[in-house]
Amino acid sequence: MKRKRRRHSGERNPQPNSKLFFSLPTVRILKDALCFFESFLNGKSDTLPNIPFAKEVVAELKRKLSEMLEREEWNKDTPLDYNEIHLLHTSCAMYLIELAYLHKADLLPPCIALCKQLAIVVEQAEKDVAQEKRKR
Repeated sequence: MKRKRRRHSGERNPQPNSKLFFSLPTVRILKDALCFFESFLNGKSDTLPNIPFAKEVVAELKRKLSEMLEREEWNKDTPLDYNEIHLLHTSCAMYLIELAYLHKADLLPPCIALCKQLAIVVEQAEKDVAQEKRKR
C-alpha cells in the first residue's frame, strides 16, 4: 500500500491546543506587525514556492485580526492554526527590529512580551507536529 505524500504548501495544519488571550493594544500590535510583514512579502517574487501561500495566510490573519478589533464580544474565541501562529511570531520578531530602528521604545516591551508568548506556542505546536509524525 502506497502512502500519498502531502504537500506542505496550501495545506492547513491543525490548530495548536494552546489558548492565547490578547488585549486590544496587543491585537493592534499584531495587526501592525502583520502589515509590516505583508509589505516585506509584497517585495518578493510569487515564483518562490511558499510566497503565494504566505500571502494567503497573511490575508486570512488580517481578516481575523480586523474582526477581533471590531467585535464587541471580547470573550469570543478566534481559532488560529499552526501556520497562522508561525506567521504571527515571525511578524512580531521582524516588527521588533523595525520598532528598535524607529526608536519606538514604548512599543518594544509589549511587542517583546508578545513575541515570547507566541514563541512558546510555536515551540509546543512543533513538538505536537513532531509527535504526530512519529505516530504515523
